Amino acid sequence: MAKFKFESVKFEQIMKDYAIIREVTIPDAVMLNARLLCVELARRTQPFGADDKAKLTGEKAITRDLVGGRSSSAVHSQRRIGIFGIIGEAMNIKGGYAWYKRGENVRLFVGKDGYAYGTEKSYFRPDASQSDMRSFHKKFFVNGKMSSAGSRDRTIGRWKFLDKMFVSEATMNSYKETVLKKVGIAKAGWASCALKLKKVNKGSLIAGFPKWVTRHTGDFDNGRVQDMTSDLKNPRVEMTNKTPWASNVIPESEKEFAKAVIVTKMKKQMEAILKKRQKGLIET
Repeated sequence: MAKFKFESVKFEQIMKDYAIIREVTIPDAVMLNARLLCVELARRTQPFGADDKAKLTGEKAITRDLVGGRSSSAVHSQRRIGIFGIIGEAMNIKGGYAWYKRGENVRLFVGKDGYAYGTEKSYFRPDASQSDMRSFHKKFFVNGKMSSAGSRDRTIGRWKFLDKMFVSEATMNSYKETVLKKVGIAKAGWASCALKLKKVNKGSLIAGFPKWVTRHTGDFDNGRVQDMTSDLKNPRVEMTNKTPWASNVIPESEKEFAKAVIVTKMKKQMEAILKKRQKGLIET
């Protein structure tokens, strides 16, 4: 969960100026900019950005968590093993998987290092359902991030046991397709907040949010707004992204940057309005 309080007291003068120039009340000015803040907070929630590139970044991260792959980040370039393996790739020897069963373990392949790589029989699931995979996945998804599952192994003699579930390729593809559709859920918490704000302008309350984020607002009500704009001394709005892992995917520094961006936008709006009015006075 991530909480953000947008109040006029912290930048009282600019809010007063903004309200006067926009010809709206201070409470409405708070609402207008709280909505813009929701858009900016969403942009600064992982995966960072609001375009298709950001969506693709989120999808690639999920794919690495599921089946492995290397991060494209120049700063943190490291390979994840993934929590799932595909049976068709791991056991490409005639005889089928039954040939590999040995007691409570299943041999998958023999590596170049001479070790026999295997997994527990309970993790070898050619018959796995989507529900089975979801339960296994959930075990390693903690606070919005994956644990190091799949990267660990246990060595016993000449055996190395992999900490991952092996499923059929068709089942894996189907499950991955389902999970990829969840990209943007954490961002959608801010879109849900925006929808709960007072509508001051004619435009949509979720203008500025991409469709791959707003698609989740109908399925998840993960935004909460506390309207305190009636407080004459300190008109304010408190917005809470109720996504359980929201606080882990938007750093505090990004929240501060978001606020700074909104203040800059307010100033630019005021300058544009004043210039337009000045031009109108000159022309008349």
